[in-house]
Amino acid sequence: MSVRNLLNAALTSMLIAFSAHVFAATEVVPLNYRTSADLLPVAKSFLGDEGTVSAYGNQLIVNAESRKIEELRTLISQLDTAPKRLLISVDTSDSATRSSSGSRVIEYGTASREGGVQQVQTSEGTPALIQVGQSVPLTSSSTDTYGYSRSDTEYRNVTQGFYVTASVTGDTVHLSISTNHDRMSQERPDAIKVQSTDSQVSGRLGEWITLASNSNESVADQSGLAQRYSTQGRDDMILRVKVETLE
Repeated sequence: MSVRNLLNAALTSMLIAFSAHVFAATEVVPLNYRTSADLLPVAKSFLGDEGTVSAYGNQLIVNAESRKIEELRTLISQLDTAPKRLLISVDTSDSATRSSSGSRVIEYGTASREGGVQQVQTSEGTPALIQVGQSVPLTSSSTDTYGYSRSDTEYRNVTQGFYVTASVTGDTVHLSISTNHDRMSQERPDAIKVQSTDSQVSGRLGEWITLASNSNESVADQSGLAQRYSTQGRDDMILRVKVETLE
């Protein structure tokens, strides 16, 4: 390679390095409320092939043109806002029938559960645990080495609970729910059946949303707003949820 070609190659390399220095920068974008895991996909999509971004702790490391970084900062400032404080109320009511004498009868004959309203405060996007239940005796029979029959009784917790994660858009609340439902077995008195479901629910902020009724079948609200998806299962409780915002 001639000296002239070497000089041209060196000059080209210097120009590329100078351009990179002028048009590219590496900056740290701190996050105040949202996590880097939440906003990293958004930042990558925004930059595309015009830059790179990675997460370090609760901040983003951005390499791009200064103009692009400023545009990203503007976008992040709109998304990195304090999550709403929410009050979640849960209403659990026994679904009981009445006998001909007027006495109260639980459909599958387990001990009565008191209905009521529970409340928990949480932040938008943070799962909250709601749980109700009781301890029930489970008796098992066995025969000892001498041929005598013996009975053993232990108490087990039978619970119905769920994790609920709420997000608010205008006057609509979106709920992601993971439930567990333990119940006494009809076939074996010494066994507990366990059922788990995942569902998505939408409804109006400040209004009761029914999650489960007698047959645990989901029915769309007549207004078309509520959308529920869940499995079917027998249940003796009516479960409703209401979400309100806190100042």
